[in-house]
Amino acid sequence: MSTVPIPSFPMLTADLWPANSLSAWQNEPTAAFSEWLARQAVVANQLRESSCETYSSMFHTWLVFLTSRRMHLLEASAAEASEFFSKHKSLVPVSRRRYLQLLDRVYVHLGTLGWERDNPLSVELAKERELEIALPPGLTDEEQAALLAVLEYMPSWKGARDRALIALLLGAGLRANEVVGLTTDKMRPDYSIRVIPATVHAEHVTLMLPDGRWREWYESWLTERRRLEIAGEWVTPATLSGRPYSPSGLFRRTSTWFDAANLNPKQRGPHILRNTFGRNALACGRYSLEEVQQFLGHAELRATARYGQSRRISKDPQV
Repeated sequence: MSTVPIPSFPMLTADLWPANSLSAWQNEPTAAFSEWLARQAVVANQLRESSCETYSSMFHTWLVFLTSRRMHLLEASAAEASEFFSKHKSLVPVSRRRYLQLLDRVYVHLGTLGWERDNPLSVELAKERELEIALPPGLTDEEQAALLAVLEYMPSWKGARDRALIALLLGAGLRANEVVGLTTDKMRPDYSIRVIPATVHAEHVTLMLPDGRWREWYESWLTERRRLEIAGEWVTPATLSGRPYSPSGLFRRTSTWFDAANLNPKQRGPHILRNTFGRNALACGRYSLEEVQQFLGHAELRATARYGQSRRISKDPQV
């Protein structure tokens, strides 16, 4: 009785996934790095194509330096890292820090694969000073109070609409493009908001905070909107016919609020209201840093932590 030969297949090995193979990092470091970087882009969900190109260029520069020393990636030590950064003294602090963070992450990853040498970036990282990053500009308690006082007495349907707008900007932390693109089906009865940006930012869920009068103003606008029978799906349209705002139109509208309140903040557009939301949300003590990160749709926790570095804002902004 004849037997049917069983076809043989090559065994799946780590080399088929270069980023998971030490031998690939040694022999084909560029391919291994490309796969590793692609995975980082998927995890971060916001890594722009230009950033990937920058990181690839940085890694290539490091490889060229090691090659000039007749070394491969896995042989590098703190001495090579020190020489590399001494050679590139012209790097501005931000670029130097990006180099350090990128290469550090690569070598930390190699350690998870069984690479047993010391991280060559450890000494340079220890020497690195913390960069003084400017805090996101926001409104003071007094500026918030002045702005909200103006909006409270703004007449007509536009006043009701504008109070809903500031509830979304200052009360829920939405970006300008998120507000102008917000449709009624994204608003939930518990005042959470499903945000689907039209840009590189990730989809997330934020919350209209219970502090202040944000929810009251939003509900009042819904009542007024139904009374006026405004058509369309946009939550805060620019016209009675239901036409949505453009980002530039929203900028001009918020600028008129600042003029009416005699305010001249560092930023006159909607983004300073989002910044103030982040500071208020952290300062009130009700939400964790991770929760505020979710509200703001930040990919990295350190971006959210910056809002907590400034002085604490009062829990209940006066109206």
